Amino acid sequence: MKETLKKILPLFLLCGPFLDMLTAIMLQVFHIDMTLGMIVRSLFLVFCMIYIFFIYRGTYYRKLWLILGAILVYCLIFTIIMVSQKDISVLFYEGKNLIKTFFFPIVLLTFLAMRDAKDLTIPRNYFFIIYCIYLLGIFIPSIFQIGFDSYEVTKTGTIGFFNTANEVSAVLAILMPFFLYHLYEKRNLVQIVLWGGILLYVLVSIGTKGPLLAFAIIILVWLIYYFVRLIKRKRYPRLALSSLVLLVFATCFIILLPKTAFYQNIQVHLDFLEVDSISEVFTDEKLLDHFVFSSRLKFLGQTATSYEEASIPQKIFGIGYIENYGQDTLSLKTIEMDYLDIFFRHGIVGSLLYLSIYGYFLVSFFKFQVHQKDTKLKITYLLAGGLSVVLALLTGHVLLAPAVSLLVAVLFVDRKEEVV
Repeated sequence: MKETLKKILPLFLLCGPFLDMLTAIMLQVFHIDMTLGMIVRSLFLVFCMIYIFFIYRGTYYRKLWLILGAILVYCLIFTIIMVSQKDISVLFYEGKNLIKTFFFPIVLLTFLAMRDAKDLTIPRNYFFIIYCIYLLGIFIPSIFQIGFDSYEVTKTGTIGFFNTANEVSAVLAILMPFFLYHLYEKRNLVQIVLWGGILLYVLVSIGTKGPLLAFAIIILVWLIYYFVRLIKRKRYPRLALSSLVLLVFATCFIILLPKTAFYQNIQVHLDFLEVDSISEVFTDEKLLDHFVFSSRLKFLGQTATSYEEASIPQKIFGIGYIENYGQDTLSLKTIEMDYLDIFFRHGIVGSLLYLSIYGYFLVSFFKFQVHQKDTKLKITYLLAGGLSVVLALLTGHVLLAPAVSLLVAVLFVDRKEEVV
């Protein structure tokens, strides 16, 4: 059994991007809602529950039984409330989103058990390999102009053979530290130029702000680390040369930026809002929400109102994913800020259960990584973990999107003394 798990699980992890591409093709080309990705990940969730209840007998098995049992009881109560407070017709939609949301904590618990039982084998350079697949899945279709658009109207950008720009952007941002670390450690000029060029092309052609801002943050952190080291070692000639190279690179980037989808989308957005100066955005609350947060604060206000008007059971166990059911103001729009969506969609009980599990793994992850002896390794993991936390709050589609949350789960439970 152990040997089978050690072979199948790594294969499943590496198949993630290909499942996402097949899902996109089924949705975009054939318009099939029940996708292969949904089916495979649902089956994986079933495997996770079977593993905890019937296979694992390690250090944490009683605690994991209790926690997983609590999740399943909550899910049952949530489903009953959704059907009784709304209608049986909402069962599929509410159930689908319930599974997508609780995919992450159940996988976290399973990976903890598998790590304890030594059944979890994460492929070497896993994050780098996954990142390369995602890059090529965007770059190649973009070059041949056969990929899907990032936006349906007005704005430009391509997401290759993937389905949603938000999820792909989250993956590109969170795993970027490992990708850059791997290129740096290999010190292969051909690889650096080739993969670095593909990365920059994808970042500016996808059209979203998240990955490019993540790239800027990561580069800034590494530059500070690098320059501080040069100053401490008094290597001033290398410091001067590095500064010159950085200046040339920044100048070229600024010159080329107006020709990118990223810049064009910003201009389109400003024109739509009838903004003459960027300073206006930061002096008007509505403009700031629309431009920076993509109206997430407006949706937050609407969902908060729905929550206030909900019944007591819905306040305790959540209002679900269909707001104002049976009314003219019916809405399927989420806030797209994960922590807030978890609270409103799953109420006091559901969010406490969810965020307690998430908080435990998050604290454990940061405590372990802070004590890493290798400073570069420490920075890489902390950047990835920090970006996952921030993006979950600001852009969403991190904890509630199985394609992304599976990668975050691997990140949180990995305890290798080398980058994977």
